[in-house]
Amino acid sequence: MVMSPLRDANDALTYIESRHRFGIKPGLERTAALLERLGQPERDLRFIHVAGTNGKGSTCAYLATVLQAAGFRVGLYTSPSLLSFSERIAVNGAPIDASDLWRCAGQVKDAADPLGDTELDPTEFEIATAIAFLHFASRQCEVVVLETGLGGRYDATNVVTPELSVITNVDLDHTAILGSQLAQIARDKAGVIKPGRPVVTAAQGAALLEIEEAATAASSAVFRFGREFTAASEGAGSLEGHTFSYFGVYQDLLGLRTRMLGLHQVENAAVALCALELLARRGFGPAVKEAMREGVARAHWPGRMEVLSGDPMVLLDGAHNPAGARALAAALHPLAPLGWLFVVGVFADKDIGGILAAVAGLAGAVIVTQPRAVRAAAAASVAQQVRAQVAERVPVWIVPDVAEALDSALAVQMSAGYAGVCVLGSLSTVSEARQAWTMRT
Repeated sequence: MVMSPLRDANDALTYIESRHRFGIKPGLERTAALLERLGQPERDLRFIHVAGTNGKGSTCAYLATVLQAAGFRVGLYTSPSLLSFSERIAVNGAPIDASDLWRCAGQVKDAADPLGDTELDPTEFEIATAIAFLHFASRQCEVVVLETGLGGRYDATNVVTPELSVITNVDLDHTAILGSQLAQIARDKAGVIKPGRPVVTAAQGAALLEIEEAATAASSAVFRFGREFTAASEGAGSLEGHTFSYFGVYQDLLGLRTRMLGLHQVENAAVALCALELLARRGFGPAVKEAMREGVARAHWPGRMEVLSGDPMVLLDGAHNPAGARALAAALHPLAPLGWLFVVGVFADKDIGGILAAVAGLAGAVIVTQPRAVRAAAAASVAQQVRAQVAERVPVWIVPDVAEALDSALAVQMSAGYAGVCVLGSLSTVSEARQAWTMRT
C-alpha cells in the first residue's frame, strides 16, 4: 500500500473526515491495534473516564477546570465539536494547534495505513482518539479527562484503565445501537467501570441497579448522587448561574457558584466534585480540594444553555434528546414560564416528538430550521410534528437556513415581545447559530 504523507493541518482534517465513511463500529479491537502500532501512548497517562447520556461535557468541564486551577497539566478529550475539530483535544483549555494536529495525525495515519482493507481499519472516532492520546502524551499531561463518544463498553475510549469512572446519568438515546431499554443502555455505559476503581454516578432506578451490579462484579466502590453525596441549589438561579452547596463524601462546600445555567448543572457539578474528592485521595493531594470552589466558578461549556445576550434574551442549547430537552425546559421556566420563541433544528435519527413535547408548553412561537448536516431532519417534517404538539395556539414558521432563522427570530422577538429566543436541537444547529451571532456582533 502506498502511503500518502499529510502536508499540513488541512490535510490532517481531510484525512480524519475521510474515515467517516466507515461509520460507527462499536468494538475495541481496532483502537487497540492502532495504539499498539503507536507504542501505547495511553499507558503514560492517568485518566478520569466520563460516560452518560446527558451532562458529560459539562461534567468534564468542571473536572478539567478544577484540576487546572489546582496546578495540573490537564488533557480534555470531548466530542462532538461545536465550532472546529481542534477543540475536541485540549490541554489546559488550549485546543490542539495546527502543527501538533498535523504531526499527530501524520503519525496515526502511518500506523493506520497498513491496517487498510482489513477488519482492523479504524473509523473516524478511533483515529481522533489515537491523535488525542498522542498529543496528551507528548505534552506530558498529568491527568486526562476523557469523554466517551457513544455508550461505554465498546466505545473507542474504553481501552484505558482510569483512576475512576463517572457515569453522569442514563436515559434513552442512540437506541438503535445501545438498545431500547434503560437497563440495556446502562449495562453498556457501565462497561467503563474497571476492577478496583471507583465509579461516581447520578443514575437512578433500573439504570442505577445495572451500574451497581457491574461495580460489584468489578469490586469497585459506587458513589451515588443523593446517597453518598448530594447538592442543594440556593434559589431558582438566573442568567448569571446558580449558587449551591455540596455535601460530599469527605467534605461539604457551602455557597458554591456556577455560571452554567439550569438545576441539572448543580447535579453535574456535584458529580464532578465527588470524583475530585476521590481523585484527591488517589495521589492528587490537597491542591485539588483547595481548587474546587474556584474551578466550579470558572467552568463553562459553550453551546449548552449558553447565554448570548440578556437583552434581548438569546440562549443556545444542544438539547438533542428528550432528557436534554426536559432539562432545558426546567432551566427556562424560572427565567420566563411562557412565551419563548424557539428555533428548532434536529437530526432525523433523534426522538423528535419527545424533544418537542418537552418544550412545547413554554412556546410562544416556533421557527423550524435545518442545519447543514447529512443527518439533519427535513424542516417540513419537523414543522409538521411541531404543529401536532402545539395545535393552533402557537405560530410555526419554516426558515431552512439556520442563520436566517436566527435573524427572523430576533426580528419577530423585537416586534412581538416574546420572552426570549432559544435555539435548540442538534449541536450542528447550535454551532451555525453561534457563528451567525458572532457575525452579527
